[in-house]
Amino acid sequence: MNSRGSVRWAFSFGSWHPTESQFQLAASCIQDEEKIRIGRFVFKKDAKASLVGRLLMRKYVSENSSLPYAGIRFGRDDRGKPYLIGDEEGKSMSNFNVSHQGNYAVLAGESGANVKIGIDVMKFEYSGGKTLSEFFRIMTRHFSPFEWEAIRGNNVMSDKLQLSMFCRHWSLKESYVKATGTGIAVDLQKISFRVKTSELRIGAVVTDTELYVNGTRLEDWHFEESLLDENHCVAVALNGKGKDYDPVTFKFLDFSELMSGSKPLLCVDPVYSENFFTKEEKPI
Repeated sequence: MNSRGSVRWAFSFGSWHPTESQFQLAASCIQDEEKIRIGRFVFKKDAKASLVGRLLMRKYVSENSSLPYAGIRFGRDDRGKPYLIGDEEGKSMSNFNVSHQGNYAVLAGESGANVKIGIDVMKFEYSGGKTLSEFFRIMTRHFSPFEWEAIRGNNVMSDKLQLSMFCRHWSLKESYVKATGTGIAVDLQKISFRVKTSELRIGAVVTDTELYVNGTRLEDWHFEESLLDENHCVAVALNGKGKDYDPVTFKFLDFSELMSGSKPLLCVDPVYSENFFTKEEKPI
């Protein structure tokens, strides 16, 4: 964690092809109920995404609290959101959130008892079987008219650019509702973002996007946007940091860094490992 208490981590599970010993170590460092849940995934990619997400959480809490690695326990609330057991009120001095989609699992963490934080990562891809314009029509009610103007670019942008702007706006909305804990059951059309910097760049953090809820700008919310690579955008929503904080770029972890400081909670399970390696990587 840097001097201002900010952590931004990314791990490319899409390019991680674990050895048997790596997978067995990783699977032994999570809670038994999570191991069972992850074992039910049909494809390797989904299992890896969930596994890495849990390991990022454990690494963050172990490095930013007084809890020993083996003493960290996570539960899930009624919306399925993970929380640190013993901190059900959300009063921890360290706040974190995780997301995984495309090829990446990401974590954002902040110190401070009054900080709210949410993160979302998205890959610029669409494979829904419909045309992009038809997909946008179906999604109309989730975005404000102002946002659709930015997404469609007056219909002069290419499909690729429209899709990237759609993903960027969706990631912003997801990061906000995850930070507030409301989930996407809220009326997303009333949550409207005004993007001022039209393009994101790898290694640079954009912080000038504005949030309007029911037409009123919420100036106490800040959003960090960046590209992990040319195909993935990530958004971090922050509340309670004040205006003078310095946003940080994402650190890309390799497997050794992900597992640094870890302690096995469970015995090595060769049958569990064998079951993982018999799965296909992803749907064909």
